[in-house]
Amino acid sequence: MKKPIIVTIFFLCTICCTIQAQETSPQSSNLSAGKLKRLGYHAMKYHDAYSAIDFFEAYSAKRKNIKVLYSLAECYRAARDYKSAREAYSEVYEAKPKAYPLALYYQAALLKTEKRYEEARILFQKFKKSGATIINGIDYKKLTNLQIQACDSALQWIAQPKNADIVHANNDINKASIEFSPLYLTDSTLLFAALRSDTIVYTVVDRDMHEIPQRKFYTATLAADNTWNFSNEWNDARHLTAPNEQIGNGAFSLDKRRFYFTRCVKNNSFDYECALYVSEKMGQTWGKPDKLPHSINAKGVHTTQPTIGINSKTNNEVLYFVSNRHGGKGGMDIWFSEYQKNKGEWTTPKNCGNAINTPGDELTPFFDITNRTLYFSSNGLAGLGELDIFKATGELGKWIAVENVGAPVNSPFDDLYYVPHPNHTDGVFTSNRTGSITTMHENCCDDLYFFRYNNHITLATEGLVLQKINPQVKHILGLEAEIATELSTDTLTPAENIPVTLYMIDEQTKEKVVAAQQHTDKNGYYLFNVEKNTYYEIEVEGQRKPNPTLTFNTKNSEQSDTLQQPDVVIEYIPQIPFIIKNIYYDFDKSDLRNASKTVLDTTVLVILNENPHIVVEISSHTDSKGDYDYNIKLSQRRAESVVNYLIKSGIDKNRLVARGYGETRPIAPNENEDGSDNPEGRQKNRRTEFKIIGTIDSYEKIIYEE
Repeated sequence: MKKPIIVTIFFLCTICCTIQAQETSPQSSNLSAGKLKRLGYHAMKYHDAYSAIDFFEAYSAKRKNIKVLYSLAECYRAARDYKSAREAYSEVYEAKPKAYPLALYYQAALLKTEKRYEEARILFQKFKKSGATIINGIDYKKLTNLQIQACDSALQWIAQPKNADIVHANNDINKASIEFSPLYLTDSTLLFAALRSDTIVYTVVDRDMHEIPQRKFYTATLAADNTWNFSNEWNDARHLTAPNEQIGNGAFSLDKRRFYFTRCVKNNSFDYECALYVSEKMGQTWGKPDKLPHSINAKGVHTTQPTIGINSKTNNEVLYFVSNRHGGKGGMDIWFSEYQKNKGEWTTPKNCGNAINTPGDELTPFFDITNRTLYFSSNGLAGLGELDIFKATGELGKWIAVENVGAPVNSPFDDLYYVPHPNHTDGVFTSNRTGSITTMHENCCDDLYFFRYNNHITLATEGLVLQKINPQVKHILGLEAEIATELSTDTLTPAENIPVTLYMIDEQTKEKVVAAQQHTDKNGYYLFNVEKNTYYEIEVEGQRKPNPTLTFNTKNSEQSDTLQQPDVVIEYIPQIPFIIKNIYYDFDKSDLRNASKTVLDTTVLVILNENPHIVVEISSHTDSKGDYDYNIKLSQRRAESVVNYLIKSGIDKNRLVARGYGETRPIAPNENEDGSDNPEGRQKNRRTEFKIIGTIDSYEKIIYEE
């Protein structure tokens, strides 16, 4: 798969390679020009930007070669020495503009790191006029249009930053190496990955070293007397593990029982290959990591940077991850795979789509399950400089409201690994902005930064779901209204455990995505957190379709508030079994009598037609006379005879489930206490029941407990 060298090297710098800053470099001044050039390209092959820079700089001091100079510019950019890269690209383009059109594009892009947006815009427009489009499989025409847009937007973002404070994490966390992949374990415990080395390790020169520093996971704890007052008092950073292979980029399952992470190992060509692993918690310890299946860890590509979400429809775990696998939009993309609990396997990964992925690179996703928001970094969407942080609401391949989080969180440099604190006012991210700790050039290395949004407006919406009994259903159920004891057709009561879904609506396209879901409490109450300047729809799941909905927006909300929604009233059908009376069969037979069909026509069939979205179970039961297994089979056939009759009467077969329980679920004693026969009890046990078990939308979640 073709991709710019910057992608490969930067990507590996964040998760696997061993390069870092030092004061000395390999001795190269006494090598011949030819040897220096060969070593430079050899270092590039192994993604060792720093060794390549040393060799190419030494070569350039001896000879002038535009091809080598372009390679040196690429390596400067990979090492994030932006000014040196820009100057080298400029020299290359002046010498051979037609041979190296991308030198102009990257010269313009790197001007953004110096906030020289007007100059960058001019060069991007010049590049656009050159007619360069698809290069190395990347759509630079589309990227250039986005970059021109970014030059306009960046000035506005800088002029009107969000009201937020940014704090550089203290020296217990940040060292002269890189820190990345932060996660909040609790409100006061931070997990992150880091390479603890104060010197550069030259991969090519030192390839046989056995003590090459490894990336490890560390934890830092907020000071005991600090109640998250943003004072930067995180301390006591301790590493969790010391494997002999490179690891990083962690993500927990929602129940915290599984930990997904990236592991990168060297192949036979001394190159790194990155794949995803999972470890399961066993008591107080973690089990041996297992590599995820080949469907996720595709051969010959990088698979990394996992985050976990939940499918709002199936409730299955969803793994989002970054890969340069085939079928992407360009460079590194964000993909997803769903774990199918019923099959015990992961689905074939799918691309998250055009709203998220671009011809550039999308990295470091974090899925916030509380508001179904994906935070990620991209250099293919309009940003202030290199990688900017964005957010989007939705799931799987459907996303809306893609938005740059703006300054001061974003800078002209690389900003990534954005993770909100559980309070959603604070958070943490990684950046190589000026001011990070380094022993080399000022933007070489990533540090952790904390943020806090000031004057944060907290918005929520709340409401009640009430229920009333369907008059016709009440009539069918009859007096014996043990089922509808407290319900008259005019009485409204709280509807407990009713699914309520909050959708976010795109103002322009009117497309909607799930923003949050919950069930009503015993009082029929629901509450959702919402955001400013957004359109929403609330949907309440009822047994009649279409479901009741409410729409509202937060366009005029300028202070913290809880928006009250009108009560929603749904019709109630008891979701507990009721007996269908007078369903008779001939002795030892399962065929329905005509009289039984008449009963079904005036009870079950009416309810099913009145409520076309419900799924029901028809169950048949026997007394305890006869063989146990035989009674199970006979009752199953009898239940199926009812289901078959309802299907012939026009009911969708997908709404009907036949269950024969035999003698296993008596509702009355088959015998008296003295052991004598109880005919009345046996008669009650020989029954057919009707029970609502869900709706068409939710039926795939039903699990039977025998």
